[in-house]
Amino acid sequence: MHLLEFSEKLLFISAAISFVIGLIIACFKLKTKGQYPQKFIYLSLLFGFLLQSVALNIRSIFVEACPLGNSFEIIQFIVWSLLALFLLVGPIFKLKSLGLFTALLVSIASTLSLLVPSLDMQYYQAKQTTHALIELHASLAIFSYAVYALLAILSLMFLIQQYGLKKQLFKGIFRHLPSVQKLDRCVTYLLWIGTFILLLALIFGSPFWLDNPDTVPGLKLISTIAIFMAYIIVGALKFLNLITPRRQAILSIALFILSIASLWTIEISRSDAVQALDPIKQISKE
Repeated sequence: MHLLEFSEKLLFISAAISFVIGLIIACFKLKTKGQYPQKFIYLSLLFGFLLQSVALNIRSIFVEACPLGNSFEIIQFIVWSLLALFLLVGPIFKLKSLGLFTALLVSIASTLSLLVPSLDMQYYQAKQTTHALIELHASLAIFSYAVYALLAILSLMFLIQQYGLKKQLFKGIFRHLPSVQKLDRCVTYLLWIGTFILLLALIFGSPFWLDNPDTVPGLKLISTIAIFMAYIIVGALKFLNLITPRRQAILSIALFILSIASLWTIEISRSDAVQALDPIKQISKE
């Protein structure tokens, strides 16, 4: 198992290096030649995604479940889900330069998660995974955060492109960004998609919460519902034309930051729940 542990860490590190290298080379070519290496950055993210997939699979062997037990695993799972969305959405919607902004976010998230050892702390896990709905709830909830991450990226791209148009900037990154109309449509679609996925997560988790109310921290439940309702309100305001696309983009970025900041209350660590239900064992990865 020691070899697997070493391989897992090496794979996570290698994936982060792949993200960073792709980002640096893309920025260098963009600045020096004014060219955006779309295929290169796509392949670098794909390579890192494959490395990360293997690493998460190894981690799942240790925890005997979906690896969402501590902050490190949650960050890595969000990054993995975001990359899966990018690899799928990018070619379909042909959002040029999306890879550059995605590489920036995953590089920062992956690097920080590896540089802060305390995020990857040992935790408690049930001997057997008997509550499949909790696993599904956790996976859907974290995947919805990945959708919100992509939403924040597109919102940032919208704001940058809008600024460029106002200032009549047509060089560098500005000439490679999609139109503000296309970005606005994508932002609106992703807002509702992410909210729908989060709603499914709440639905699948509700039976367990109703049967075991003492195992669900109140702050966690309140923060999750508050985030869900905030996205609903933003989507409704945009649908009713009560806010501009610019304000929707700003609110989408702000809500994503708040969502990530609230992860300390809504970590899907399972330790709170399983301690009241099953015999437990300590998962050590040191």
